[in-house]
Amino acid sequence: MNQDFFADEYPLVQFFPYGDDFLAYDAKAHFAFIISADEMQVLIDFLSDKAAAEILDTDYKPDIDTAKKQLLLTKFQALKKAGVFSRGPAGEISPVDRTALSKQIKYYDENILLRKFCLEVTQNCNYACRYCKRTIAATNGQASQLDMTEDIAYQGINYYFQKYTSFFQKLAPAKKQLLLETIPPTLSWYGGEPFLNFDLIKKSAAYFQSLPWHNYGIPVSSLSFTANTNLSIINEEILNFLVANAVTLFVSLDGPQEEHDKCRVLPNGTGTFALAYPNLMKIKAYSPEYFKNKLTIFGVYTSQHDYGKCVDFNAKLGALSCQHFSVDYTGKFVFDIAAETAYYEGALANKLENYEKMVTAAENNPEAHMNNFANIFPFAKLKTDKPVGKNSLNIMLTCPMGFDNLMLAANGDYLICHKVGGAMPIGNCKTGLDYEKTIDFYQQYNAAINNPACRSCWNVNFCSICAAARLDDTNFINPSQEECDCFRLRSTYDFNCFTHLARKHPELLHKIFDYRNDRKNYIGVIDLNEF
Repeated sequence: MNQDFFADEYPLVQFFPYGDDFLAYDAKAHFAFIISADEMQVLIDFLSDKAAAEILDTDYKPDIDTAKKQLLLTKFQALKKAGVFSRGPAGEISPVDRTALSKQIKYYDENILLRKFCLEVTQNCNYACRYCKRTIAATNGQASQLDMTEDIAYQGINYYFQKYTSFFQKLAPAKKQLLLETIPPTLSWYGGEPFLNFDLIKKSAAYFQSLPWHNYGIPVSSLSFTANTNLSIINEEILNFLVANAVTLFVSLDGPQEEHDKCRVLPNGTGTFALAYPNLMKIKAYSPEYFKNKLTIFGVYTSQHDYGKCVDFNAKLGALSCQHFSVDYTGKFVFDIAAETAYYEGALANKLENYEKMVTAAENNPEAHMNNFANIFPFAKLKTDKPVGKNSLNIMLTCPMGFDNLMLAANGDYLICHKVGGAMPIGNCKTGLDYEKTIDFYQQYNAAINNPACRSCWNVNFCSICAAARLDDTNFINPSQEECDCFRLRSTYDFNCFTHLARKHPELLHKIFDYRNDRKNYIGVIDLNEF
């Protein structure tokens, strides 16, 4: 196969091993099909604009008879007509034209469920974690002292109430029930350290429950709450509130004391494990059932941390879930390029030996969790029939910003989510979303991703860098070439896992896709026209 030909002429086309054949993937159509090495010779000549008569007269080795060559040409011509195998980079990934953006945002406003609404109840924090963006940005290493007021909180909650009930009313009865089972009305509290403003948490919960949900057929018992905490403040009143309201709680603990205290410190540099861990155990002692069913431990690791030690320690604590994330530094999208590259290159060189062990274990265990195969989920939407290719892809590499996820900052500004700073608000609680500011935000983001490198990348549909990760104050940053190489290597590994399952374990692949497509299991963006 002449990979250089495709890299130069068709950069959004990529090929992956499929036994003795290849899986051909065209990013412009997000479409894949199987092609043999012999058929590839005909395809290259076809895409090189050789005349059909010349191709039919060409003696291909091994021999491909005239009837098969004619059949191949017919198929390739049909694919070409459908927009597959369009030369060159994409003309545009996402629109920057304000008229097009206005239409897109109008669609989002009318059809996308606001899944997550978050109140930044305070910007105050009693920690000074060394990897926290706010700690790094602060001139004195300390967070802002700003607390959200009741008035701001209630105005924000009113906006969320209007958005949720408006979407809910448009659903058929069965879909309403499904939505309440999967994404019930949910209020989230964030900070800073939110329990530093616990009084507002209590009042906002009561206000949220007091709204006329029943007028729309939504029982108050279906309402849900979530909160994040650094575990610095846990007392009897907070414990009673958490358990009584079944609050889904996300707590921060990086691992055992020697690991946790490397970065999670007080402003004076003292480690916080001695404060956080006893409070975590206090929750467990207060209600083991709550701890097991409603509490998730989040850990952050850096190059200083012993990752295995952190994971092992947290996993043994008995919480509902434990997750570890690499530290998120603005402008850096791959924490350790060398380590990631070595991992994926090693896995490919070993012909997915460890992946096959996981697959075999899953096939022998009916209770195996399909989340172990999350790298396969994106392939559930890969087209294998009726392709439609287009030079302007019109795709978002992030969520519908401001419509799927929204945070109300302590000062009353609306932000696209809890992961960004406050420099680019898209509205405020008094006047609602500012559509001109929202268009500005989308336009600037889309301009950043419409760069030549992204438009020439076959991995564009699998790129997982969200807008919040790219945003540095008021500018959007693109990953480096080395980071993009790492992303492509990761996707190459994922494609090989996908083809491995398709060839050798089709029943498991079908089970993975069924899980991914079941709204009760996998909850992504909720579009009214697809829900």
